Amino acid sequence: MKSIERRLATSVARASAWATGLALAATAIGGCSTVVDFEAGSKFNPALLEQSLRSGVSTEADVKTVFGEPYGRGRALMPFHESDRTVWTYYYERGSVAVPSMEVKDQRIYLFLFLADDRFDGYMWFASEMR
Repeated sequence: MKSIERRLATSVARASAWATGLALAATAIGGCSTVVDFEAGSKFNPALLEQSLRSGVSTEADVKTVFGEPYGRGRALMPFHESDRTVWTYYYERGSVAVPSMEVKDQRIYLFLFLADDRFDGYMWFASEMR
């Protein structure tokens, strides 16, 4: 799980650095106030979890059909699992940076899909509100 967390942190840092660099460039070029929008990761709909996937029945191919290729892959042992599971990670972020104030508004969604014996076995997802 640590490699997934490290990749997510790196992606978030890259997205933030990219947005900041773009905002600074816009300031230098325009010399006035502007808002720069950004996106990172791949957009997905968490509602499809309950609509399209069934625990113990849906295969890895089914998961890829619904969500596409995962952003990250790893293994994890959660307190509610009797043994470790394969974990596929999905991530999406969108937001904006106001220049020159550098005020950032963003929303992030993280989805962790668990697979056991190549079958969908559950999930956890987290989302932040646009702030």
